Amino acid sequence: MVDIDSADATTIVDSSSQALLDELNEKKQKWRLWPGIAVLSAVVFLTAAAKGTPNWALVVLAALGAGGIVVAHLKDQLRKTVVLMYELDHAMEQTLEALQAGASALASVSAAWHVASHAKVFDQKYHAGAGTVVDRKRTQFIKAPPPFVQTNIQTFAVNVGAQTLHFFPDRVLIYDSNGVGAVSYKGLQVLVSSKQFVEQEAVPSDAKVIGRTWRYVNKNGGPDRRFKDNREIPVCQYEEVALRSDTGLNELLQVSRLGSAAGFASAIERLSRVLPTELP
Repeated sequence: MVDIDSADATTIVDSSSQALLDELNEKKQKWRLWPGIAVLSAVVFLTAAAKGTPNWALVVLAALGAGGIVVAHLKDQLRKTVVLMYELDHAMEQTLEALQAGASALASVSAAWHVASHAKVFDQKYHAGAGTVVDRKRTQFIKAPPPFVQTNIQTFAVNVGAQTLHFFPDRVLIYDSNGVGAVSYKGLQVLVSSKQFVEQEAVPSDAKVIGRTWRYVNKNGGPDRRFKDNREIPVCQYEEVALRSDTGLNELLQVSRLGSAAGFASAIERLSRVLPTELP
């Protein structure tokens, strides 16, 4: 299998995003206080209970512990949260609306997958006549901001294996366990194509079935009679969305409904044209 994988998020950086990424990564690395306060409160409470402390005192300790946890949680939110506020001109507002509409169309499909790797098939007889096989996992476009980011606009996100992509008005933020990266829309390629896929799972309700094949197939397209469990399998026409950048982003998505990604790709291309050019 050949991996279809992006570089670590912290290495996917464009020059216009460096200051923002420095702040996001600095705050992402800060330890949360509330788990430590919770453990300390539990130890104090259990120790006091084991020593026969009166019930009224235990109630006071429990209340103080709960209050400390709440205060620590609120302090964590302040310490770790980055605020991103946008003021958009008319052209940017219209293009952002198109991006959100395109992402909504992708969010409404019956099924979406992240394709992690693929391999060429050397004997198609045992793979229902398919020329390639893929390793894919279900994913979904959702309305969600990144963790610890407060913003005044609606953002969409999609999980792509070890990383999550968050689509903002000016860039894609890429989150993984190592940190945060970014790709400006000026450096993002969104390539949409259709793909025939031999579907051995349940066929999504909005998928287009274009034919049938067999689990074990002869060269003439008929079933191989040597196999008793040789069942008929649908062939679907899916849409594939490739997201790439010169800085290391390389992801492939598959969606069940044809035509669902056209608006999204068009909006990304429009954003790349209306975004102001960064001065050197």
